[in-house]
Amino acid sequence: MPYVPARTKEPVHAIVVGCGAGGSVVAKELAEAGLSVLVLEAGRRRIADQEYRSDRREFPLNADEPFRSPDDEAYTAGPLGFRYHHVRGVGGTTLVSWGVSPRLHVSDFKVRSLDGVAGDWPLSYEELEPYYVDVEYELGMSGPAPAEANPFDGPRSRPFPTPPHPMTKAGRLFSSGARHMGLHPYVPALAMPTMPWQGRPACIEAGTCMYGCRIDAKSSADVTYVRKAERTGRVEIRTECVVREIELDSAGKARGVVFFDKNKVEHRADARAVVLAANAIETPRLLLLSRSSRFPHGLANSSGLVGKYLLEHLDAGILARSEEPLEGWKGVPVSAMVQDFYETNPKNSFARGWLLEVSTSGSWPIALAKRIGGWGSAHKAAMKHRFGHEFSIFGAGEQMPDERNQVVLDSAVKDRFGLPVPKIVSEARGNDLLILDAMSRSIRDLVAAMGVMEILSEWSHVPGASAHYMGTCRMGRDPRKSIVDPWGRTHDVRNLFLADASTFVTSGAAHPTLTLMALAARTASQMIDLFKKGDL
Repeated sequence: MPYVPARTKEPVHAIVVGCGAGGSVVAKELAEAGLSVLVLEAGRRRIADQEYRSDRREFPLNADEPFRSPDDEAYTAGPLGFRYHHVRGVGGTTLVSWGVSPRLHVSDFKVRSLDGVAGDWPLSYEELEPYYVDVEYELGMSGPAPAEANPFDGPRSRPFPTPPHPMTKAGRLFSSGARHMGLHPYVPALAMPTMPWQGRPACIEAGTCMYGCRIDAKSSADVTYVRKAERTGRVEIRTECVVREIELDSAGKARGVVFFDKNKVEHRADARAVVLAANAIETPRLLLLSRSSRFPHGLANSSGLVGKYLLEHLDAGILARSEEPLEGWKGVPVSAMVQDFYETNPKNSFARGWLLEVSTSGSWPIALAKRIGGWGSAHKAAMKHRFGHEFSIFGAGEQMPDERNQVVLDSAVKDRFGLPVPKIVSEARGNDLLILDAMSRSIRDLVAAMGVMEILSEWSHVPGASAHYMGTCRMGRDPRKSIVDPWGRTHDVRNLFLADASTFVTSGAAHPTLTLMALAARTASQMIDLFKKGDL
């Protein structure tokens, strides 16, 4: 007889799969409402002051080591490849993010109505706005006062909780060029408080955010929501646990999950509700793995759309050299942005648009020396020429939803647990290519307006390179055309919820983390109401 793993003790109110941006929010909100939560995280927990080495002169040599995982390459890709960027572990990819946290625009929620393309979300900016505020205040978000803010932002019910970071030298150079073009540069919202916030120190602007924050100033999920969740005493986080299936009961409700621990031993755990927050790649993968006689094509997949409409941001940029020293090792990674190209311009032959930002990230001596390559006198000359003078301008463009861009299971390739890996297919087509061309031209124009004459390199879109993945389990009101309702509740399984960027209907051009966290907070509020009513 096959081995049947034992079940855990008494069922918890909710099992949350994934402890990144979305899962941590749900766990904290449910626990503070008095509910018990089991969080299953595929990665491990990092210890910042022991593992993050950004206080050492040689840290660029192995700074990414703490974020590597044996499962990093557990996927395959379509003919164009896919550069999959993610971090497994408590905090997820927020551990290595730059903290740039804009909101979506009002128009992002009604693209079909306004522009005749993509689709409308089943909720509005106004409905999500209170949750944006809640998340911003939990994180201690820094951002500009209304007079200096992005003029294209939607209305705000409260100001940012902490003041903005000062612009770096690169940010000031970027802004001067942008204003010369008639654009509206501003300091973006960053998940890095500029003053002590809820027991954490203010950001010291070391600029090493992509290698973890050694002093816990950056508002990654592990030092914000996770800490509050565990403080309730009602949340258990089990690390290095990989969920392979969501089980159903005889009535078609989610009964619990089957998962492997780090020793590849199977376990089962039961709950009154299950929340998937594993990211826009792993969440559809788990649904597709959870097949049964009731759902032969994957759980919650009566529409056949699980894994379809994968979205990412269109990526292009320029690395350039300024004659003016920029001291790129100082300050936050991104200190200036423009969103003048974000909305649909009737003069263009395409819909929607992009944002632009400037960065001097990776400007430390050893990092630059590695990037230049070579040896001897030529290398020394290149270092003298480029060190302290480099900057990059890059764009994030809105990709149109396309059913052909998708996550499916690769039956021919298995991971270390014997499970089919996700096969990721993503390609820029039609409207996307027109945006990429226009975005690249706008970057070149901006570099010229800055008075910069030396372009070191230029790049355009590579699938996966943006690290912003969305849309594989889109939300909507029609169960035939969507996976979840406006609250993140799956249409097919009424006690199964999704709380990550897989539910996005469109990508917008804004970094997705703040929006997915606001959606997760909204989902948690709905779950709390349903528990109170006895509907879960």
